[in-house]
Amino acid sequence: MKRYAFCFLKAILAGLAIGLGGFLYILMCFLFHGELAELGHILGSILFAVGLFLVCTFCLNLYTGKIGLVYEEKKEKEFYISLPLILVGNAIGAFLLGYICYFIFKDTDMFAYALNAANKRLVFDNAFNYINTSISAFLCGLCVYLAVKSFSLNRLKPIGIFLLVFFVFLFVYCGFQHCIANMFYFGFANRIEGYTFLNLALVIIFNSFGPIIGVLFTKLLHKK
Repeated sequence: MKRYAFCFLKAILAGLAIGLGGFLYILMCFLFHGELAELGHILGSILFAVGLFLVCTFCLNLYTGKIGLVYEEKKEKEFYISLPLILVGNAIGAFLLGYICYFIFKDTDMFAYALNAANKRLVFDNAFNYINTSISAFLCGLCVYLAVKSFSLNRLKPIGIFLLVFFVFLFVYCGFQHCIANMFYFGFANRIEGYTFLNLALVIIFNSFGPIIGVLFTKLLHKK
């Protein structure tokens, strides 16, 4: 029981870490807007990596970082039991930080940027939006797997840190959807509705399948 409690605590901290990355992204978009909007988008995409860097450095439990291990090798039963526990812990951490930010910034100009980030993820007015969300989440799952794998193989080495930042920058800059980051955005924007849960369901599912390509690719490299 203590093992699962510790696992859950580390999952909450991971959710807070990813929420911090999301906050830094929104902050950069707020600080650099108008003619500097592209610079804000670039800086925010880079700084979002702070969240995943904290997760990897302190060995926190992030669902999108752990799910790729399912495809690498057979795991013990306890690992599969811990996955939904990790997801719930991540959700608590991300939503918690999101709502803290909501109550702090809801009456400021910065809130509009959080609302925009959430609204872009809640568009489901035609079939294309469902397909786009699914593909986006799949590619994000792949990027997160590659970021975490690169860092773990080169722990705290410059190349490991660079690759982690690169893959995080790639999925944030391209607008790929990350389920835990979305939880933070929805909390910050106070957007809890039917489409919120539809988005999260789709993104969780396809984030979970994204690592498959990464695992196959790394296995091919090892064979060579």
